[in-house]
Amino acid sequence: MSGILDAIVRSAADAIVTADSSGEIVIWNPAAEAMFGYQERDILGKPLATLIPSRFRSAHAAGFDRVVATGETRIIGHSVEVFGLHQDGTEFPIELSLATWMEGDRRFFAGIIRDITERSEMTRALAISERRLEGILDSANDAVISIDGVGRVMLWNQRAADMFGYSTEEMVGETLDVIVPERFRSAHVDGLERVGAGGERHVIGTTVELAALDRAGREFPIELSLATWEVDEERFYSGIIRDITERKVAENALQVANKSLAEKNEQLEGLSTKLAKYLSRQVYDSIFEGRTDVRVQSYRKELTVFFSDIEGFTDLTDRLEAEQISEILNTYLSEMAAIADGCGGTIDKFIGDGVMIFFGDPESNGRRADALACVRMAIRMRDRIDELRREWVDRIGPEPLHVRIGINTGYCTVGNFGSEDRLDYTIVGAAVNAASRLESTAAADQIQISHSTYSLIKDEIYCRPLGDQGLKGFSHPVQTYEVVAEYRDLPAATRIEAGFGDFNLSLDPMNLDPESAARARAALREALAALDGSADLTTSAEQLPSQAE
Repeated sequence: MSGILDAIVRSAADAIVTADSSGEIVIWNPAAEAMFGYQERDILGKPLATLIPSRFRSAHAAGFDRVVATGETRIIGHSVEVFGLHQDGTEFPIELSLATWMEGDRRFFAGIIRDITERSEMTRALAISERRLEGILDSANDAVISIDGVGRVMLWNQRAADMFGYSTEEMVGETLDVIVPERFRSAHVDGLERVGAGGERHVIGTTVELAALDRAGREFPIELSLATWEVDEERFYSGIIRDITERKVAENALQVANKSLAEKNEQLEGLSTKLAKYLSRQVYDSIFEGRTDVRVQSYRKELTVFFSDIEGFTDLTDRLEAEQISEILNTYLSEMAAIADGCGGTIDKFIGDGVMIFFGDPESNGRRADALACVRMAIRMRDRIDELRREWVDRIGPEPLHVRIGINTGYCTVGNFGSEDRLDYTIVGAAVNAASRLESTAAADQIQISHSTYSLIKDEIYCRPLGDQGLKGFSHPVQTYEVVAEYRDLPAATRIEAGFGDFNLSLDPMNLDPESAARARAALREALAALDGSADLTTSAEQLPSQAE
């Protein structure tokens, strides 16, 4: 039997140490040797205190003497966690199961010892992790709640206690009914049952906005992020809850502010639309886009200036009622303004039936492009007036409306004129006066331009020279031209070109003024007479030999 016991002791995975009543070690198995580092031959006969850290030796000695003297035992028969001392002097945690027995009048002690270093480290790490988690949860700004599969609270952090008014002690083990508004409780229970049975997860894994109740019965808005997991086929849930009362108040205030802002924007838009009717599009855009300062200022710039008026308008006002005149005039000005806007012109003003427009400020495409745009606008206006004239026959009678147009290019002073309280964006200068004089001296339905404008547009616009004009207020005559049409719109046979031998002819009848046309006719008749005379001389020369015969 002793042989079997010895084999068990020596093959045991735990250290087995036996001591006699004097506290000296009498049995030392291989597991004890591996655990403490002492060889059997070195430790047998040594006191048990050799294996005990110094800070525990006095308590060990007192307990040992008490058991030997009185037989009283306190930890014998139990497993306790204490510390052992390795041969190298390092301490390590052990689990000790202690027994005692008598052989005759001698008492013996046996201890089964297990090194629990790894377990102790794991336990310590787990405890640290738990304390760290508790610290995080208690310092979190959001409520963190965990429940089991049937809805009983397992975790309730300090923020949850502050938010809902229930302490951790009150809520652990209880359901969430006290914080779920009554109208949502059935859906809450149904959701737990559905997910627990493996059904569809509606809000898990997402963030939703709901309502909750606090201890006082106050309902308030919350934001809930919900998660779930399983351990040993048992389901658990956790929710991170944020009180969004302040955010909702801010959102509502923002909605009110946005609504008010939208209303004010709508009012401003309506006001700006009304104001736009009193300004040209270019000026309006320049001001509202911040490209122009609204203050008294002016500068010099080369512009192309346009003037037009209705010939005989004063007589028309005597023949028609005021309402008819207003209707005709407003229609005419609306049509002309639309064409000007489409061509990029800046409408300076309407002066009764007169219109003043200029090109080159506040937006410019270059002096040549500005002049071309102005003249093309005038041609479009002339064509549209011809259409309106036919439409108005029944209303104004047999005497049709005619317009006069004058255009000049030159340097003007342009900018805001007036006072700090009342400004007028306009242009002044001799170039403006010249355009006005060209308009006043133009014939009915004629577009009269100066040479400065003609020099910029002559390659694309066909014009007829009108000669020099003496304009009121100008000391020198101004060379003028009548705009006919764009070259691309002219008939193909307008110009006559011929050349062979000593004969060369280049004639553009539409480009001749009356005086030049008369001179051209005289020259052509003289040329024809010369050709006829040359033919007679040739015939006579051919007949001379036969006469001699």
